[in-house]
Amino acid sequence: MLSFQFRCWKLQHLLLGPQLIHHKAYVHYPTISTDMLQSLDPDSATGSQGVNAGKGKGAYGAGKKLYWQVFAMVYSWVGASIDIVMTNSTWTLEHITSIWGEWRQQLGKSTPVTVYPPVAVEELEKAVEITASSEKKREKALLYIAQFRPEKNHHLILNSFAEFMATKTPASKNTRLILIGSVRDDSDSKRVYELRLLANELQIKDSVEFHLDAQWSEILDWLSRASVGVNGMWNEHFGIGVVEYQAAGLISVVHNSGGPKRDIVIEINGSPTGKLSFSFNQSGRSDLTKQVFTLQRHQSSQKALKKP
Repeated sequence: MLSFQFRCWKLQHLLLGPQLIHHKAYVHYPTISTDMLQSLDPDSATGSQGVNAGKGKGAYGAGKKLYWQVFAMVYSWVGASIDIVMTNSTWTLEHITSIWGEWRQQLGKSTPVTVYPPVAVEELEKAVEITASSEKKREKALLYIAQFRPEKNHHLILNSFAEFMATKTPASKNTRLILIGSVRDDSDSKRVYELRLLANELQIKDSVEFHLDAQWSEILDWLSRASVGVNGMWNEHFGIGVVEYQAAGLISVVHNSGGPKRDIVIEINGSPTGKLSFSFNQSGRSDLTKQVFTLQRHQSSQKALKKP
């Protein structure tokens, strides 16, 4: 991808001249980031996070680390050449600035800015009723809307849910976990199969539902029925699904990182709009889920998203 973009950039400059072409980029997710580099080191703060966590060990790991460092340099050089840079979140902006910023300043380029991606908030407000009576009808269900990709960390959600169900508290009684996501290829299908096996091993299969390639109407139905929306991905670049949770009136319980932390699950007018959990992979995770279900349902997230 990078080599193709670089060849196009060189061709444009050779044919039309450097002053005639203005390059613009909308960065959805940094190809490489400082967090990714640090995650290779198992002793670092991020050494247990992400799909490449702790893989910097040994000769292979050293080679991988060197390759990433060289790639980061090339990525910085190419990024510095772009005239206008937009990112989809504050988290992405911070990482792009840390990687591209110094070289862009030396070349006199503009400062990158954040332009949030479009989310169907208005459609959700019309489709999902949020009133005192409708809130009472919500079910004891946790909803996770995410493609069945490795980085979405469904294993973490299943293990955390199993831990919560094992408490046998009133909050856990008859609670369900609803997993909705698209399946792109055979590897995703295999991943879903492995998740089903894991749910069986954790003895929660009767409380977990898989909805593959669901239609928008089915997603809307669950957004109106569930009580909690979860996201287990480390460094989710923005989190459109989390915004959809909030627009539909769900309490968001998300990983304490990335876009959800920086832009979405934040306090507004002194009131919370969800829960940030740093202990998704620790024993405290189930306690947080229990607290969410025993909290009196509040309207802060809905009020923040409603038009005045």
